[in-house]
Amino acid sequence: MNFKENLCRKSYFFSLYIHCNYGISLGGIMGKRFLCLILAILIAFSAVGCSKEDLGNARLFDAGQTSDADTFEDLTDDWFCRQMEADPMSCHFTLENPDAYHITFSDQTLCTLTMEEHIKEMDEIKNLLDRLKDIDRNNLTARQRLVYDLMKDYYGLEEKLGDYYYYQNLLSPTAGIPSSLPVLLSSFSFHDTEDIECYLSLLEEMDIYFGQIYAFATEQTKLGLMENTDSLQQTIDFCASFSQVQADHLLLTSFDDRIKNAAFLDEAEKASYISRNQSIIYDVVLPSYLSLSNQLSSIIDKTDDNGSLSVKEKGRTYYALLVRKNTGTKESPYTVFQEIAAKRQEDLFQMADLFAHNPALASMLGSYTCPLKTADDMIEHLQDSIQNDFPTCENVTVTIHEIAPQLRQTSAPAYYLIAPLDSGGYHNIFYNPDSNADTTSLFTTMAHEGFPGHLYQTAMSYQYGLEPVRALLSFPAYTEGWATYVEYMSYQYAGLPDQLASVLALNESIVLSLYASADIGIHYYGWDRASLLEFLENYGIKDQDVVDQIYQLIVEDPANYLHYYVGYMNFASLQKDYKDAKKDDFSYMEFHKKILQTGPAPFDILRDALLGTS
Repeated sequence: MNFKENLCRKSYFFSLYIHCNYGISLGGIMGKRFLCLILAILIAFSAVGCSKEDLGNARLFDAGQTSDADTFEDLTDDWFCRQMEADPMSCHFTLENPDAYHITFSDQTLCTLTMEEHIKEMDEIKNLLDRLKDIDRNNLTARQRLVYDLMKDYYGLEEKLGDYYYYQNLLSPTAGIPSSLPVLLSSFSFHDTEDIECYLSLLEEMDIYFGQIYAFATEQTKLGLMENTDSLQQTIDFCASFSQVQADHLLLTSFDDRIKNAAFLDEAEKASYISRNQSIIYDVVLPSYLSLSNQLSSIIDKTDDNGSLSVKEKGRTYYALLVRKNTGTKESPYTVFQEIAAKRQEDLFQMADLFAHNPALASMLGSYTCPLKTADDMIEHLQDSIQNDFPTCENVTVTIHEIAPQLRQTSAPAYYLIAPLDSGGYHNIFYNPDSNADTTSLFTTMAHEGFPGHLYQTAMSYQYGLEPVRALLSFPAYTEGWATYVEYMSYQYAGLPDQLASVLALNESIVLSLYASADIGIHYYGWDRASLLEFLENYGIKDQDVVDQIYQLIVEDPANYLHYYVGYMNFASLQKDYKDAKKDDFSYMEFHKKILQTGPAPFDILRDALLGTS
């Protein structure tokens, strides 16, 4: 998955800046085999952006004095810069050199999580959409028309989602603000003293910010929209644990390491910054986490066990909008549910056919292994292995890190921290050694996060000239669907027999489809735990403890499984249709090149770019 969505508008805050392969380990409960194969489940975060300024104050352009193409260019540049100026933290992860874009900051604060601010943000979006309507799309260049369509699609949907402000789950144990914030803070890079001062200023705002989170949670509780009891308890426990004073606390050690490596500081300056950070952590940050834990404990008795959106007022309508956002389609939950079931049945038939033609595959499943042992070796191998199927990615430097021990329990198996637009080709992948138990699992994780997954897709988007304004837009079905699609392809690069590679990829698809179906079943059709067990029993999952874990994962982040599976499903369908259209002229290289040149987009727009029809 990726961490790269603007950090806070509508408060679903950190998710866009991490792309991550999120797994669940059920080894101790049901073993490593399901359908005689590996059980590997992926989920994702979702997020949207943050802005503070009224677009009404933006420069106005007279269409009579300039061309529509120039007006649109000015509008997108202006919108991008204003979003960056309104949110220093988002800007830091989007641009290394904001001065090149003439971006200045009036203050260095975290976002404001209030209804008043939300209303202002929605007014800005409405103003933006009105200004887009004033531009004649036919007068734009082909590339501008693409960006125009993407902005209308993205912000049009954001405007609809704006009516559901208090439906957001800011306190998800895996994707919420308290658990995600340490990831960003510990990854906040220091290129100069301005970066350090920005970072420390943000930390000093933590008590105010967490106070707003609690106020948000209190209002959610009054409206009957708070997450379920188990989810909230996990967040309470995390906040309490993270608030403990320790000499090796992540926010102390990670800061110290970055400061010690800051060549632009002398020793006295380094010591001063380390001392300042320590004071802020002890006096502001850790007390903020402890206070939030205590405050949430005071309202947990007002929650219940049912986390389904279907039981909340207008919950099904909200979920239908989430389905649209997280699938990159305009299809209803009912239609998506049927398509998932059809794809699963197709995969089951293919798997059965493989076993029928090669019974020895069953005995191979317990003995396969990837010969590569380290994540660095795997990334290097994947870079070499994909060259016949994917365009060349130029000037990329990859650094692989282990996720800090303090974050491993709530962390994904791995994530890619999206590089700034002007990063110069430097990219970072973080993986959880506690979650990647075998080399084949680690190999496919590196494919998902690295090559030809998130890192590669991001680098190629930049290489093909991704417009800055598109860094504000999130199309998770494209990004996570792509990473899942290439992850399944990566079995072909792992040194496994072809049929075994096919079986493993089919298994991943089948298992993920079950979670995608369960997501819609729980949040749209109102499945309870008993209904979920009844569904999963058809596929060999009969352990109630396992079902309870699956239920809990799904209620924590509605529609998140859909980015992965429905995104993958649409890429697989697009590949088939592109093959049919090109016939003997089809090549994976050209197919993938067109996808990457188009960049993140809903699937109707992507399909039109490749096939000329949606």
